[in-house]
Amino acid sequence: MTDDGVPAAELVERYLLRLRAATADLPADQREELLADLAAHLAEAVPPGSDELTARRVLDGLGAPELVAAAARKETGPVARPDAGPVEVYDVIAVLVLLLGGFAMPVLGWIVGVVLLWGSPRFSDQDKWLGTLAWPAVIAVGIVAFVAGGPLILMVGVLGLAALIWVCWHLLTAGRNAPGTPSVA
Repeated sequence: MTDDGVPAAELVERYLLRLRAATADLPADQREELLADLAAHLAEAVPPGSDELTARRVLDGLGAPELVAAAARKETGPVARPDAGPVEVYDVIAVLVLLLGGFAMPVLGWIVGVVLLWGSPRFSDQDKWLGTLAWPAVIAVGIVAFVAGGPLILMVGVLGLAALIWVCWHLLTAGRNAPGTPSVA
């Protein structure tokens, strides 16, 4: 037992629980092998009755569970994204709120759409940035067109709307074609 009341065995158990959570997206066989190997190593390196300092040194030597999981992911290659189902509905709602929210509630609607978009695991970071920046870009170009005046305003408005629709179509297509998404027969 230690000064703060945490036995070495509990530190090891907490580490393994964090590692289990951090590797949840790995293929099951790779995940179980990694967990079993590290559990065996820790059982040997931190035997029953070890003090907190010994446990902390061994765990620090392994690195944070999240870093161990990241290293394991590099060996596996790209991680499959979650299967379709309720999350797919979430993705459609996120994209629609992103597109229509800016019209319904100009700033708040866009913010809600962005939060929903970034909350989805199916979109790549590039797609998330595209969705995030689409509205501000259209508005910025619209302001420039408004200042310039003339028939440019109408043309920029139509092109801006077309750009927003294209971004939403792209996001829906990207979400549907994400790795790990089953195809519909």
